[in-house]
Amino acid sequence: MEFTRKTFLGGAAAALAAGCVGPAAKDAAAFGEPDLRFGVLSDVHLKDPGDEDTLVLAFEYFRDRGADAVVIAGDIADTGRIRELQRCADAWERVFPGDRGLGGRHVEKLFVYGNHDVLGHTWMIGAHEYKDDPERFRREVIGHDPAAPARVWEEVFHEPYSDFWIKHVKGYVFVGAHWTKSCQFDGLGDFLKAHAKDIDPAKPFFYTQHAHPGGTCIGQWVWGHDNGASTLALSNYPNAVAFSGHSHTPLTDERSVWQGAFTSVNTSSLRYCTSLYPLRENGWPNDFGFRGDRRKRLMEPLRDAGTRQGMLVSVYGGELAIERRDFVSGLSLGSDWLVSVPACGDRSFAARAAERTPPQFAPDARLVVKSEGGLLRLDFPAARTVANCRVFEYEVTATLVEDGVDLVQVQRRVLAPDFARAESSPGAPGSCILSLAEVPVKGRTVFSVRPLDCFGLKGAAITAEFDTSA
Repeated sequence: MEFTRKTFLGGAAAALAAGCVGPAAKDAAAFGEPDLRFGVLSDVHLKDPGDEDTLVLAFEYFRDRGADAVVIAGDIADTGRIRELQRCADAWERVFPGDRGLGGRHVEKLFVYGNHDVLGHTWMIGAHEYKDDPERFRREVIGHDPAAPARVWEEVFHEPYSDFWIKHVKGYVFVGAHWTKSCQFDGLGDFLKAHAKDIDPAKPFFYTQHAHPGGTCIGQWVWGHDNGASTLALSNYPNAVAFSGHSHTPLTDERSVWQGAFTSVNTSSLRYCTSLYPLRENGWPNDFGFRGDRRKRLMEPLRDAGTRQGMLVSVYGGELAIERRDFVSGLSLGSDWLVSVPACGDRSFAARAAERTPPQFAPDARLVVKSEGGLLRLDFPAARTVANCRVFEYEVTATLVEDGVDLVQVQRRVLAPDFARAESSPGAPGSCILSLAEVPVKGRTVFSVRPLDCFGLKGAAITAEFDTSA
């Protein structure tokens, strides 16, 4: 059938009818055969033998789904050694021998270096390992001199190297930028101008680099944005779609898709997802976020090393359907995202949040508060997903209720324990630990917990009363 924007949007929820970033009402496969399909990965971080097993699984999934190409947005090698990069090339050849997929169809490599690839040896290995053997250093390390990354790339992947490259796949243009020793992607604007004849303004073109273009996907605070040079260059192309990693932010955070002057997409990580969300009691500190809170946390930071994520992108003219997948569990991370390129109307985070419905606790959900050893522990069940909006974190508030006054004593945020994982039913219960010392005025206190989605929309609270002076 002829595929049009009307056909595409007709398969989406009614609330998304104007064209959008939002969940699909049904799988992308229901829209028919796309013009182009490609896999997207980043932050593979291959180090030890066996690390490539998940990469092979991802490649096999893309092959079996008929991908025409695969993007890897950098950090292929963890400690910047050639043998780590070679594991990727070997995995590719195992799944796509001679760059061929099922039925002998050609599958294009669309890979770029990240900072770990060319610089990882400087902090991941340490000078001592090669101190007495400079020849071994030259044999084993990708970035042992400024010219080495280009030479290593050509030897390992058997294709020409250029700091910026352009490739054509089934009538669509892909542009890539490698991370070089001094690279902040400042040359992108000139490169795009030099190849202006290749870029059809009537259809999307795709760009990949390792760091997020400054000020785009996820938000200003997140680890891993560049200096803004790529944002400046891509802002001249409303049909541009950038794929970038570096931050390891999970694909359960719907701020992974940013649409302004162009479209920018966070690709997450095939190695581990981050908990670098500042000001969360069970998150890790993030020096790209707010730095003023140096309190000692009472909760252990969440670790999501078992979550390895990637995406499969189906292109229907100017429309994208993005499937998000966890390659550990083999499960979908949620409904496919529908993305119109260029964006239709205001697709800012605020506009998209206004269309959503917050997650909610079940009617019988109960908050339990316990005191032991100077600590308060709050336990509560997982909130439920509403209209594809799942719980991302919880807001915990302690309010003194004495003499007819409601006095907020303390308020904290905690990430949902499974915020980065495929949804399960029921979800993982949550908890928050506070010190009694953090509640300055003791007495009859109402504790409340509200579920929030990734945009900060708040559902209704569950509450429990507890006497902190007892």
